[in-house]
Parts: sequence; structure tokens; C-alpha cells
Amino acid sequence: MFWLVLWLVVAVVTVVSAMLPMTDVPRHVRVGEALARRWRRWHPGRPEPTGAPIENIAATLRRLQDWLDAYADPQPIPGKATKVTATANAYDRVLVEACHALDVPEGLDGTAGIDREAERLRMQSALVEAGLVLRGTSISRRRTW
Repeated sequence: MFWLVLWLVVAVVTVVSAMLPMTDVPRHVRVGEALARRWRRWHPGRPEPTGAPIENIAATLRRLQDWLDAYADPQPIPGKATKVTATANAYDRVLVEACHALDVPEGLDGTAGIDREAERLRMQSALVEAGLVLRGTSISRRRTW
């Protein structure tokens, strides 16, 4: 009886191991990978952010706004129109990026002229309401002398 049971166990192990896929990876590695996959499925990690950090976006918006304020000065600057247009386009692009980062609705695409200015102001106020600080206190504004 003992030999029959032993023979059945060996036969079952042989048949099962023959049906398993043959790989060069040791069994303990495959078991560890299977356990890791199951752990990740049961305990998903934190979602990874997809865009730039909001601090960098806010700093870029403030820097571009300072440039736009500097170009608003009536003094003639060589290439002023080109610089104002490029800075305004960059500001709009970063403003849209900030809206996406904070889940604020934006509708700047397809607008022009006064409608674009109105949408830009609406987006700025929505971002301020969401907690983004668009106006920093620069050193030149802090000086009172």
C-alpha cells in the first residue's frame, strides 16, 4: 500500500511539473513575483503626479507676469511687440497647465481679442479661489524708500 501511494504521488508531481511552462527562472523567483503582483493588486500605491509640481507652475506664472508688467512700461524696447506676444503666449500656456493641475475648467483655446482677455481673467480668479498665489511680493515692490 505504501508503494502504491508513493507511486501515485511521484506520478502526480511528474505530470503536474510536465504541464508547467518551462522557463529559466527559478520557481522561488516566480512565486515571489506572483506574490508581489497580488500585493500590488490588493494594495495599490499612491498615484504618481503627471505634470510639473504646482509650485514650479506658480513660480513660472509669477515670473511671466512680472515680465508682462515690465513690458507694459511705455519706454521703447527693441523688439517689444515680439517679446510681449511671446510672453503672453507663454503665460497663457502655463495658465492652462495650472488649470489642468488644479482641475479648474479652462476655455482659452479658440478665443481671441477681448474674449481671450475675459477668459484669462476668469481663469486667474478661479485659480486664486483654488488657492494658487499669482502675485508675489517682489523686492522692488517691498521697497518704500
